[in-house]
Amino acid sequence: MNVFLSLIRRFRVLLLLTSLASVCSALAGIGLISAINQRIAAPAAPGAHWALVFGALLLVLFVCGFASQALLTALGHRVVYEMRLVMLKRVLDTGIERLEQIGAAALYAALTKDVAAIGMAFNRLPFVLYNGVLVLGGFAYLAWLSWQLFLLTIVAVGGGALFAQVMMLRMRALMKQVRETDDAIFAGYEGAIEGRCELALNATRKQLFFEQDFTPAAERARQLEVRADRYWIFSLNWGAVLILGLAGLMFIAGDYFAVPAQAVVAFVLVLMFLRMPLNDLVEGLPMLLSGSVALEKIDSLALEAHRAGFDVQPAAAPVAPGLPLLVLENVQYQYPHASDEYGFRLGPVNLQLTSGEIVFIVGGNGSGKSTLARILTGLYQPSAGRVELLGTPVGGANSAWYRSHFSTVFSNFHLFQGLVGPLGTFDPALAQAFLQRLRLERKVTLHAGRLSTVRLSQGQRKRLALLMAHVEQRPILLLDEWAADQDPPFRDFFYRELLPELRRGGKTIIAISHDDRYFGVADRVLRCDGGVLQPLAVARGVRDSAADLSAA
Repeated sequence: MNVFLSLIRRFRVLLLLTSLASVCSALAGIGLISAINQRIAAPAAPGAHWALVFGALLLVLFVCGFASQALLTALGHRVVYEMRLVMLKRVLDTGIERLEQIGAAALYAALTKDVAAIGMAFNRLPFVLYNGVLVLGGFAYLAWLSWQLFLLTIVAVGGGALFAQVMMLRMRALMKQVRETDDAIFAGYEGAIEGRCELALNATRKQLFFEQDFTPAAERARQLEVRADRYWIFSLNWGAVLILGLAGLMFIAGDYFAVPAQAVVAFVLVLMFLRMPLNDLVEGLPMLLSGSVALEKIDSLALEAHRAGFDVQPAAAPVAPGLPLLVLENVQYQYPHASDEYGFRLGPVNLQLTSGEIVFIVGGNGSGKSTLARILTGLYQPSAGRVELLGTPVGGANSAWYRSHFSTVFSNFHLFQGLVGPLGTFDPALAQAFLQRLRLERKVTLHAGRLSTVRLSQGQRKRLALLMAHVEQRPILLLDEWAADQDPPFRDFFYRELLPELRRGGKTIIAISHDDRYFGVADRVLRCDGGVLQPLAVARGVRDSAADLSAA
């Protein structure tokens, strides 16, 4: 809501001008009704003055109405554009931990459906504003025609509006429930796309997924939407009946209050004229309510507040080999509790890393390796303990500087087509040479700073991810099960030739690996077990064998 209001404040001058144009157009519409009433009261041939006034009012009605609605509609699209940029920037600035708590389905729903709902609501605002001003002006004209009939109209319309408000509140509550089902529906879409291979191979799983996971969420959304629409349709028809009933009641009330027949006819004519603006107001309410619910949902995600710019850090300087590089002292990380179950706890971890080292981290599934990798790279903030890089304590103020020292290839990596060097642009010669070293020069080419394709096998995609990490030229390289998808010859090349070559180029390498036959390549092998990191003794035969192979 705060982001939306800030956007409104930015364009307040334009909103004021368009509001004034809407008021002028609405007043011109009321003036036209008054002119028509005059001709009804005095049916003589209209004079030149009347025709001139009537034409001028028509011109004002068209020009001001078109100008106000066109400007506000353009502003509505501008707000949608700004909202999209702001929302994505907030997602980019939000920490990994919070994004993982929210979940991909909820984020996709917010970035697509919620932003679209806000845009539709804002695009509806010009018509709501115009019709609102028209209704208020019409009511003022009704009060001028007959205060007795006006008071009766206010009582009737006020009571009807109060009843309609109750319907709208119930409708809004249902729409909030509908929005809650959207996350489940988007989770179903995500499962169908991400799990397409597993579903294609097992028809039973596909059927159960469709019938037990997705269909109930879609059915609940359908039922809630039907109930919400019924309140809206009821309000729409209630408004039409109310205006038509009032029109008939005016003739009876006119006789009772001894209002002149001409004033009664004019009163009824204005009421009939206001019927369409009132209906438009009612029709616009669902969109406005949907936009309000979307804003609340976005606020509930607790994303990082919007701020301009990015924490772009200068290129990390190379670190001479053999220097103290990274220190973790009694570092702990506690995952949030889920229901009555305690979250996984990592640590305490004590680690000292020297520049130019190759360190392997091993451990079973659920041992804490991935969590440790996120702690090491600064993606997770420790719950306790101290982290120090190059003798500098690491905290929230310099976390961006800390992360700028790491290049990574995680097991769930995402492959971008654009390459980024230490200062934004990369060294094409370095990239081309490493592409050949990865044996991909026949499949991928570099053009204008981008890869020609990323549609390759998983193992080849991992090689491209390593290329992206290499051209960043950062001093620390973390690889998470990188060799798991490589064929045996390239895996052998990776461990025996590529890792030592990267170290000679100034990299400090942290590799999560299960390839015990290559443990001898590492300077140290650490085992993560139950969240605790301990050194692992490597058999002498394995180390000597690896050393001999590297020398060869």
